[in-house]
Amino acid sequence: MTALAAARELSGSLGRREGRPATVAIAEGLGRVVRSDCLALSVWDPVRRRHRTLASSYPAAVTAFLDAVMHTDPLFAVVRGGGLPVRVRDLAPAQRGGEIFDSVITPCGFRDGLTQCLFAPDGRYVGMLNASTLDTRHPDDDAVSLLVLLAPQLGAALDPAPVPDAPVRRLDDGVSEGLRLGADGTVVPLTAAARPDLLLAPSPLLAAARALRSGPVRRLVVHRETVHDVEMYRSGPDVVVLYGEVPPPCGLTVRELQVLARVAEGESNPEAGAHLGIGARTVASHVEHILTKTGCRNRVDATRTATAWGLLC
Repeated sequence: MTALAAARELSGSLGRREGRPATVAIAEGLGRVVRSDCLALSVWDPVRRRHRTLASSYPAAVTAFLDAVMHTDPLFAVVRGGGLPVRVRDLAPAQRGGEIFDSVITPCGFRDGLTQCLFAPDGRYVGMLNASTLDTRHPDDDAVSLLVLLAPQLGAALDPAPVPDAPVRRLDDGVSEGLRLGADGTVVPLTAAARPDLLLAPSPLLAAARALRSGPVRRLVVHRETVHDVEMYRSGPDVVVLYGEVPPPCGLTVRELQVLARVAEGESNPEAGAHLGIGARTVASHVEHILTKTGCRNRVDATRTATAWGLLC
């Protein structure tokens, strides 16, 4: 089978999940597109901030290097920033050094090879392909061109949060965090500092996420004395939650937001006080402050404001 025919076959199979694990089949297909002595397909783990190799024919020590060290090498930043396959032969002499050469290329006797960084459709980095050869004839120019054509599909296949039309690029802004709620109730962090407790009882967000039918839906969530601006989206049977910590709106305190949520539920001052463990007079005082700070005329107006915010407490 020619490399072009192999690329067409692989392109047609990407995205299918039946049979053997998809990543094994993808790696085998890539091996027919890119002639090499060793090949590895790795996914980026945004929680642990390292790679996780899904399929590899490299020695175990090299695979460990790809997982834990390669992303720290300055040369990797150059490859990732370019977005195209980079071969050893195409590097400038000044670039042929560092950990990648000292720990992999030189000790293994590789004469050439390439790295292709892979990106989700919205631009998030999701993983990489590495292929190495013991001769200088491969990878050839045709293999590089075919990888450029296959890269978008490969990135989509490795994407851990494939949410159609959702701005999951937000996960790369250095501020936002992400979670995925599985149909079985499993909560999977999508970022290193994500808080799974946001989707665990007694969080008010859990019921809203379970009830979600499509998206996007935006909510202002108070959980454990912290306020979060939350967006939720359906992704097949799962729900993806993107969020960031924010100050309470309109200069309200967290307690005032909690009281506002009870008012929006139609509770009286005594009922809200019992729910929050404070007295009815204290609730009345909070309601006065809420009306003043938000500019609302009465409790009905305040309820409309809480509804517009999607307030959950």
